[in-house]
Amino acid sequence: MVLPAILRRRAVREYRKDPISSEQIEEIIKAAQFAPTARNRRAVEFIVVTDRETRTALSNALLPQEFVKEAPVIIVPVVNTKAASKPVIDLALASQNIFLQATSMGLGSIWKHVHEGEELEKVRAILGIPENFLLTNIIPIGYAEVPPPPHTDAEYDAKKIHREKW
Repeated sequence: MVLPAILRRRAVREYRKDPISSEQIEEIIKAAQFAPTARNRRAVEFIVVTDRETRTALSNALLPQEFVKEAPVIIVPVVNTKAASKPVIDLALASQNIFLQATSMGLGSIWKHVHEGEELEKVRAILGIPENFLLTNIIPIGYAEVPPPPHTDAEYDAKKIHREKW
């Protein structure tokens, strides 16, 4: 059942220094690769960043935010715009699978948006991303310093459900 992971998935901005194993990273990437893609183009690829200097450079490029460099792993989903039919949607679906798989493994994560313009160009340069690959976000991952509370049924809003018509 996927609902328990959905309920526990919250934004995490403070990470312990505990390392994430290669096997854990592979399981997270596997979940991301199984995300649906428009027209089954499967044009999403992933950059895994564990090097402290690279994480620090990314943090500095993204309106310096400490949690970016403090997370032991950053996964950067990118999509080949020459192959993808709906690249932004493909990236969002892969990212969601990353969040849910990481959460199911007891890890925390967060969507860190990469703004177009100078910020995007800095990230491209740091990671050597080719021009025909789009990125919209990076995903810091690690063990939460303080695990956030899960969502509750109190947040569920049945009034936002419309049956048959608005």
